[in-house]
Amino acid sequence: MNIDQCYRLLRVESNASNEEISKSFKILAFKYHPDKNPHNKEWANEQMTMLNTAYSDIMSYRFKNETAAEVSGATNFSNEKKQNNDPQRRYHFERKRRDEQEALRLREEKKNDELAAHFVRIRDDAKDAMYKYFQYGLYNFHRREDAKGEGLYREIVLSLRKSYHRIKRLIELSKDRELLEHFVIFSRMIFDFYRASECLNIIDSYGDQYEVNAWRLYRQGDELLHQAHRELFFDRHNRGYFIHAKVFPSLGDSESAFRRTINSFPDSSWAVETTIKLDYIKSLKAYIKLFFNP
Repeated sequence: MNIDQCYRLLRVESNASNEEISKSFKILAFKYHPDKNPHNKEWANEQMTMLNTAYSDIMSYRFKNETAAEVSGATNFSNEKKQNNDPQRRYHFERKRRDEQEALRLREEKKNDELAAHFVRIRDDAKDAMYKYFQYGLYNFHRREDAKGEGLYREIVLSLRKSYHRIKRLIELSKDRELLEHFVIFSRMIFDFYRASECLNIIDSYGDQYEVNAWRLYRQGDELLHQAHRELFFDRHNRGYFIHAKVFPSLGDSESAFRRTINSFPDSSWAVETTIKLDYIKSLKAYIKLFFNP
């Protein structure tokens, strides 16, 4: 489905804030949950899959669409947004002007070594954001719901989004194949990291055994994936060195568990999250192969 259909399915306007979209998604998920429709569970599962897909597509679209994402996430309060309309316009005008200046500067410095130096700084910013994700345990959805966790998670997403778009601008300035490979693989990895971070990992009901079995297998893969990317983006930095054995077995077993989830429970509402996690594993493998040369 296209992005307009996703907004309609979640019953929100395209200019709704991320928080409003999340709230509407939760309300609709509660309404169409199989436990709420015991006499039509197959239909309910289809509705849940559509809702999950729509939510994931909208949030991914906003991550890639820098301007729309920043406008929608600028505030939690619609009244404040209206009251600060002029400052918002000034902010985006200044942001556009700074971006144009940065683009001009980068074009003047497009030698490969200069582009590589820019990339290293951008990459470090993104890695710092991912480190904080694990440092504050924001893979735990309950921690994101309190005021501190919600604010930290929003900052992390904003940092990753900025890094993603800064790398996209570098891609436009380079024709060097080796540099482009690094730019593309790293930007894809942080995009898929974000998508995976939005995936649910807790079940809200044990009433449907098919869904429960699908979740258990999905959860097994998710825990293995967590071990692998925590080593990559957190533990190794604290330790000072990288332990390959903490990544590759877990990553392989995680991929296997996710594929079994898809094959054994193709009609489960967890199929959407599982597919996103498989995309992330693919990106992680490419990232490890290029940047760690195992």
